[in-house]
Amino acid sequence: KYNVHACTDVTGFGLLGHLKEMLGEEFAAEVYTSQLPVIEEALEYADEFYITAAAQKNRNHCEGRVFFKDVSFAYEEVLFDPQTSGGLLVSLPENEAEVAIKEIAKLGLPCGIIGRVIKGKDNKIIVKQVKEK
Repeated sequence: KYNVHACTDVTGFGLLGHLKEMLGEEFAAEVYTSQLPVIEEALEYADEFYITAAAQKNRNHCEGRVFFKDVSFAYEEVLFDPQTSGGLLVSLPENEAEVAIKEIAKLGLPCGIIGRVIKGKDNKIIVKQVKEK
């Protein structure tokens, strides 16, 4: 029904590790923390340094590829943490994304557009609070 470019379940490599693999060498991405569905207590625990060794391994795996712009340490940790619920990360054209999100929301499932993919050879993942105009 939709022109899905890539899809994965977010598990052991955390959101950023899975996004890195989805992008391959041809694309870059921006992720907006203001759009991420995060359990507030996860951020509170990360602020208190309740963090995992696996998140550090994921951080190391993404070294040189992920850059944070005005993002808290807690969000960094949550994005690298492997303790996710296995939600799906899907890449599809922007014009189809809005339609798909509305359809999924009607089913009562949490969903949202958390960023955008950019064609380019820099292969960076930029994580920031909001989308800049």
